[in-house]
Amino acid sequence: MCNSLVEIKTISSEGAFLLQTYVKTVATWMDLFDRSCTYQLKVPPLALASPLLFHCVCAFTANHLALSNKSLNASWKLVAVRHYGQAVRLLIDALEVPFCETAMTGGMLLLSYEVHGAIQSEDYRRHFLGLTMLIKSRSITAQSTGTDRANFWIYCRHEIAVSLANERPLVLDPAEWAVSWKEGEGREDELGNQVMWILARVINLVFGIDGSGDTSKRAREGFLQELETWHTGLSPCFIGIPYGDADDDGFRNIYFTVTAAAAAAFWYHVAHILLYAEPVLQGESYTPMVQDHAMRITNITISDFPAALKVFSTHGLYYGESSLAAKHIKTISQKARVWNVLKDIEIDTGYHTRSTVKNLQAQVDE
Repeated sequence: MCNSLVEIKTISSEGAFLLQTYVKTVATWMDLFDRSCTYQLKVPPLALASPLLFHCVCAFTANHLALSNKSLNASWKLVAVRHYGQAVRLLIDALEVPFCETAMTGGMLLLSYEVHGAIQSEDYRRHFLGLTMLIKSRSITAQSTGTDRANFWIYCRHEIAVSLANERPLVLDPAEWAVSWKEGEGREDELGNQVMWILARVINLVFGIDGSGDTSKRAREGFLQELETWHTGLSPCFIGIPYGDADDDGFRNIYFTVTAAAAAAFWYHVAHILLYAEPVLQGESYTPMVQDHAMRITNITISDFPAALKVFSTHGLYYGESSLAAKHIKTISQKARVWNVLKDIEIDTGYHTRSTVKNLQAQVDE
């Protein structure tokens, strides 16, 4: 029997605190490209009817408290581990029930719990591949509705993070996403998902078997045109407005009225860097353009945005600045600024960036 049908009649003070904290913190990370706020509005009531989701939410939130500067109470790690162990056992049971409606959401919460530690961890890889199989077996796509649709797009963000970290194509081909875009779309979340879909296809091109060959040039030009078509006619909320003076490294804070629009702009710049410079620089004439997009990526990340965007930006920032830093970022102080940003993100949110910082520092040392 699917454990999502078991009603929770009472919870402890600790459980209530974690549910309340979840809505204000990590749930916002999940809803970055979801105007419906599925994880903030729909998951908490489901968690009160599902022991699986309850323990997943508590584990994710307690782990966030343990790793960030939100709390100095070391006992949160023990709380996180306790809830995590119960959640894993319940998820295993749920996966044995055909079409258990909470299995996908539970798996997504546990995947996000594990990415706190490191995207290269064995637990993360195991759960990521498990979710891939679940999505395929249950035919969850961009055409799905409700929590399935929300989970699908969060999964795609994980896909892109994994592909960038490993410099390889996506496991779930974007051709299988079953996307459908409305002409004249104005919703920031939908436009963010659209540019993410373009980025996914760009990743498959540049890290695919033909990525470094001359045959990729026409495809690259096509993607650059597609990006400009997407960019043309965007609403004013997608226009970043600089504020304050540029610092000594040339970075400058930038303001977007909508956080999702800033995240979409972030992916827009990452896609350009990939097309211009990966797996090899496509021509010396692209060097200043790569530099410009890398600076714009960093400008977004150093600006005063919510934690949802800070966490989201870590993979693209690292990729855009680490893999390309030795070639395109001009000065050692600029590179140092990037790793300090990554350190600050881990301190503030608990999201793991230490491995990234070590790799970045090693490149500078070389």
